[in-house]
Amino acid sequence: MTTRTCSFLLAPLALAAAAVAQGPDFLLTYSQPELTLSGSGGGVLRFLYPNEVAHLEWSNGPCSSLSAEKWAPRTCFHTMAGDEDFDTWWFEPTMMGSIDALMTGAATTPVGGLANARTIFYSPSVPLGTAVSGAPGLRPGDVGRIVRDAGFVEGQIEYFLRREQINLAMGLPLNTPIDVDAIAWAQGIGVFFSLDIDTPAMLGCGPAFVQDGAILTIPDWAITWNPNLTVAAVLPNTAEVVYTEAQVDAMVWNAQLTDRFGNCIPNAIDTEALEIDWSGPIQSNPGCTGVVIQVPTLIFSTETMTGAGLCTTQGFGTIYNGLCGAAARGCGGGPTFGPQMGIQAASTTLGAPSYINSIASTFAYRYVMEPQQHIVNVPAAGLPVGSQMVDISSPWPFNFVFWTPAAFAPGTATQSFPNILGVPLTFPDFYPNPNFWTWTGGGFNSWPMVPVPGGFVGKVVFQSLAFPPGGSWELSTPITVEFF
Repeated sequence: MTTRTCSFLLAPLALAAAAVAQGPDFLLTYSQPELTLSGSGGGVLRFLYPNEVAHLEWSNGPCSSLSAEKWAPRTCFHTMAGDEDFDTWWFEPTMMGSIDALMTGAATTPVGGLANARTIFYSPSVPLGTAVSGAPGLRPGDVGRIVRDAGFVEGQIEYFLRREQINLAMGLPLNTPIDVDAIAWAQGIGVFFSLDIDTPAMLGCGPAFVQDGAILTIPDWAITWNPNLTVAAVLPNTAEVVYTEAQVDAMVWNAQLTDRFGNCIPNAIDTEALEIDWSGPIQSNPGCTGVVIQVPTLIFSTETMTGAGLCTTQGFGTIYNGLCGAAARGCGGGPTFGPQMGIQAASTTLGAPSYINSIASTFAYRYVMEPQQHIVNVPAAGLPVGSQMVDISSPWPFNFVFWTPAAFAPGTATQSFPNILGVPLTFPDFYPNPNFWTWTGGGFNSWPMVPVPGGFVGKVVFQSLAFPPGGSWELSTPITVEFF
């Protein structure tokens, strides 16, 4: 949404109505570092990492400009989390390892349903530290998010589904270490997931050896929901396998798609991402216990789908077709390259190395900043204006940049406050910004960093603000730059 600014110079409600009419976008992560298809103006926003979220915009603009742009950069997660590992540095390039599973929470209105970095849920491959959040933190096997709680305490974890709840539903000891590799959910239907490793379990149908390619469900009737539609409790031994690994293998083969080398993919090995495909049918299955379970059509990726391909369970295995076409090449058609999912191919003959590591279907806007250098050494003579640059992606033509000193003590996070003017389309919180610094244009741009006096040691949060038509004000994702 950054380069097509004219599409967004409308009132927020009109925007939401238009988006609903055209269909949702994808939020997604990739298994390897990748490059955006557009190049994102040549700045750091073009680099997509496995532990940050990209936005693939199906719903606006021509399909010829389809590009997966950075949506929740690492520095946004770092700012929200603070010094989670108590080492005095906020910036941790490998924090969370990778985002292995991704989903959006409940939406109550078209505008309120717009996803932002505070509303999405995710599961990491590496646990976050607990210096700020406290135990147990966000672990592989949890599906949660970094929030500011009702007491305005930063860096806390809100869970959609805890590791212990999955273990209980699978009949495992509660402290069993598991890793959720994919997740999707639907109100009134249930939660669907896949694990990273083969796991013996005691499911609703008895003992089972759950393979990492299998897709399971915790049916809605087995879940007690909190008022915000996160999971309060599950009934023990209620998880069921809806597709075995052998069945997922068969669906991949039936879909007849190619990998990055152009080879026809014969199997799944490991299911890596799930989302519900509402364009497909929902089946009512009796289940092995005789209690009916609902199984929607599922979009999925597997470890073998390099080149960023996607399939669905419809027809027991087909290539997924989005608003802009097929999400993979068919067998005999050459490699699946990656541009169909917004990333650059490795070469003219070789597709991108990644498979889709997580995916969520939602409506979203991009208003993003990232510094070219996250940690900056300050010499004795100080740093002049523009010695460091920050890259920005904005749908609005005028963007005002503010800065504020950040939390500095080890094991702390910087305080934020809710944007209370209207319903935000972008990042919902502002960091206390008493200091105006500069302004910059829309689309992909860069702005020069403030001058830094010699000997300065500390952290500074920067955030951009825009005034779109409709009377609201919008905030970019925050960044923290650390000076030493």
